[in-house]
Amino acid sequence: MSSASLQLIDSNRMDAISFERRRTSRYAVAGRVTAVQLPSATGGHRCRIFSLELINMSDSGMGVISSEPINIHSSITIFFPPHGPEQGFDLHGRVVRCRPCVEDQQGHILGIRFEKRQAA
Repeated sequence: MSSASLQLIDSNRMDAISFERRRTSRYAVAGRVTAVQLPSATGGHRCRIFSLELINMSDSGMGVISSEPINIHSSITIFFPPHGPEQGFDLHGRVVRCRPCVEDQQGHILGIRFEKRQAA
């Protein structure tokens, strides 16, 4: 019999495969914003308004916490309020992930991918 041992992970090697799929860096952010879930083209419900707590943000999307779940693939508009001399702005996107929070058992963590803007 062979005395070779099965080893799934070699912690001494530094060439581990990274499964990070993000194309842009995410930055931690804090604050609350207002969002509107738009009705779907397939005859979904009316517009719904949510308050979202920001977790992180990048050029292509953001992570937020919502008190209630939002359907995946829902179109959503996020309203950022004015801050000091800066004007407020809106971002449009789609919900790509919705899972319950496991830390405090309240709310849902959402992943939102921003919609690409058309070139002028």
